Amino acid sequence: MDEVIKEATKRHPVVLRMEGLFPADLGGYERHRTRKGGDLGHVDETRSSLNRRLIGGEDWAQRALKEIEEIRVENFAKELEGLKKRRRKAELAKRIVEGPKDPWRATRHGPLREVIITAHKDWFAAFDHDNIDDLFGESREERFEQIAVAWLRDSFGEDVIHARADLDETTYHIQAVVLPRSQTKDGRRMLQPSVHALIKDYEKAQDSVGDWFAELGLKRGERRKQALRDAVHQHRKDLTSSANENEGLASLPAYVEHVSPRKWREEKERQLAEREAHVGNREKQAATVTQTAKAVAEGDPKTLAEMTQPDGKSIAARLFGRAFFALRIKAREEARQEAQAEVQTHFEEIKAADDAIVAATASLPDRAKKEIIKVRRSLVGRITTLKRAINKWHQPGQKKDPEV
Repeated sequence: MDEVIKEATKRHPVVLRMEGLFPADLGGYERHRTRKGGDLGHVDETRSSLNRRLIGGEDWAQRALKEIEEIRVENFAKELEGLKKRRRKAELAKRIVEGPKDPWRATRHGPLREVIITAHKDWFAAFDHDNIDDLFGESREERFEQIAVAWLRDSFGEDVIHARADLDETTYHIQAVVLPRSQTKDGRRMLQPSVHALIKDYEKAQDSVGDWFAELGLKRGERRKQALRDAVHQHRKDLTSSANENEGLASLPAYVEHVSPRKWREEKERQLAEREAHVGNREKQAATVTQTAKAVAEGDPKTLAEMTQPDGKSIAARLFGRAFFALRIKAREEARQEAQAEVQTHFEEIKAADDAIVAATASLPDRAKKEIIKVRRSLVGRITTLKRAINKWHQPGQKKDPEV
């Protein structure tokens, strides 16, 4: 029993890890989340039904990929528009052939971040004698989950597009995905991890999560990165000191790895084949672009509809994204006007009913008034909701409706 109490009161560290992700990695991430692929050797499938999503819908990954593709196309359209305004014909032709670019700077880590938060399994399993469970009437997992979600939202806001709790592995843990949105001075949308201070500074993230989980008796993890930096600094000092002691001695020749002529030829042939394939793809893209431009100039929507890439996305939508974007905006505006008219009609009907209730209630006894007030609360909620929708849709220059 003493061992159980000792383990319950022991200060375990809260564990925070961040890993880079590319958009292409989300498919594998989802297969593992749904337990349909990946390494499942450590998973207890009888408990997989206990796993739960905390942030984001079931289709969060598809929505993220769609948003990234829209950013890619819109940025490309803005870039082409800017080159056209500045009359950079040569650059414009080159960019059309190159096509849309990824909306993030080249990095080996990827523009997204996977966040993992957990603690030692003994902390979750320990019998509680420090009143953590008794104080809130909840399990340690539930309290841990509440603080983790609050920390994620406070640290990354709406850029946290997914979070879940895994209960079917050795240790309870929470995994999340951050889509770090930013915007450049020229209006292009980008994915920039450093826009969040806790991604930019890993030690600051460890300090932050340690502060948030201190109320559960957990502590910040060891400062391993700082210890590593100190060790590297000391190693460099030692090397400098050693170099000064050996000053004047002849240096050893650099090692040169020998490559056989056969391997050298094979490597050159491979590079040549890749270069030829790359040139062939560029020529095909140029031909497709020319055909698309001709179809747009002639106003031939049938040809545009038939011209699709292997991934099924229209080449016209990628190259002439601004025009398609304008058409979508127009369609949304028409739908919005229809919805506004319908909401206005419902609002007037409900408001009239509410006015009638108020007038009738004035002559009733106090007991009857209280009953009607209870019933009327749901009606007031609907009136308020409709009023907000009308104000949101209200166009500049129009006279707004009177306040409810």
